[in-house]
Amino acid sequence: MSALNKLCAFYADQREAVLPESALAVMRLCLLDWLVVSRAAHSDAVAQNALAYANTQGQGAAALFFGGTTSARIAALANGTVSHALDYDDTHFAHIGHVSTVVIPAALAMGQARCACFETVLRAALLGAEAATRTGVWLGRDHYQIGFHQTATAGAIGAAVAASVAAGLPDVRAALTNAAGFAAGLKAQFGTPMKPVNAGMAAANGVEAALMAEAGLFGAENALDALCATHHGQADMCGFDGFGATWLFEEVTHKFHPCCHGTHAAIEALMAGLQHRAGTPDHVLIKTHPRWMSVCNKPAPVDHLEAKFSYKALAALLMQNGGQGFDEAALKGLFPISAETQSLQARVHVVADEAISEEATFVSLTWGGQTQSFEHDLTAPLPYETRLQKLLSKGDTALGQGIAARYWSVIQAGDLPALLTEITK
Repeated sequence: MSALNKLCAFYADQREAVLPESALAVMRLCLLDWLVVSRAAHSDAVAQNALAYANTQGQGAAALFFGGTTSARIAALANGTVSHALDYDDTHFAHIGHVSTVVIPAALAMGQARCACFETVLRAALLGAEAATRTGVWLGRDHYQIGFHQTATAGAIGAAVAASVAAGLPDVRAALTNAAGFAAGLKAQFGTPMKPVNAGMAAANGVEAALMAEAGLFGAENALDALCATHHGQADMCGFDGFGATWLFEEVTHKFHPCCHGTHAAIEALMAGLQHRAGTPDHVLIKTHPRWMSVCNKPAPVDHLEAKFSYKALAALLMQNGGQGFDEAALKGLFPISAETQSLQARVHVVADEAISEEATFVSLTWGGQTQSFEHDLTAPLPYETRLQKLLSKGDTALGQGIAARYWSVIQAGDLPALLTEITK
């Protein structure tokens, strides 16, 4: 069975089925996190510029962050960009990209346009997330390594599924063939405002694909296979093993630092090391999987956007504050780069090691000739309640005490009008 038929069968089976509570619970956590990271981007220039653009595109039924309404497509574009502006949103390492930042804006925008209830929007987001995750695995590492951004390519497929569920479409085939023609996005944009726009465009493309399907427009039956072939995909059908019976999206991981998730294992290991012993180390060795060398090893970042993809810059920042973590303001405070920061960056050496998993990092810190080693693996399981508490704590840090808890109450109540009020404040 082709990837297109696998996705269509999943849609037909799950569109009105009883969904597993474990998967829905994870999507609720992701909705909480999505609200937090989006609101935290309030003063970010990329977010503000995306919203300014959206406000020039006319009014509609779909809400924009921080006020205003527009069409479903433009709302998905703007809100998706806002929620990825800080690079603080969740990541799925099997999918190799960001999922919620694409499918939630698509589900929400289309849901508002069709007066859907909270449960329909949540279902749409979950089905879209699972479809995006499976498609990302199907496209595989080669697709990512050659230079494509799975958030934008596989994400557009997931967004089309999400938008179709929210719109109540009985079949998703036409929307998927349309989305396969729209899907695009490059890793070359990392470190620029177009990186978050990749997420917004994927959400918008999914909405447009569904709307065009509803209008009777459709693409070639082999469009998805053609996307895979022309975009260096692996066509790994193992990505669809257990599709609908097991929910791969449940393995999504959340960020607790506002930068590329590929740096998070290194950050956690560095924080543990720097808090373990006082004083600035003379030498820092970071060992990481080779795939991250082209993504997270920018040796001389010129601004805070590039610093999100720089082991050296992040290590220097942590050495300056004794491994206490950082926020967006601290990242911006690194620039212009001082002589002290340059000196600290020079102490950091990054090497690739294929023996280390893609989700782990090994760090060695040397003080006065004595070396101590620390490692961290992002796939180490976190209990549900621990994940929730860490996300609420993240919200308190990013937004102020109690705001994330208020969001969580709204989500638990399934109150879509209240959720939209929080978005538009």
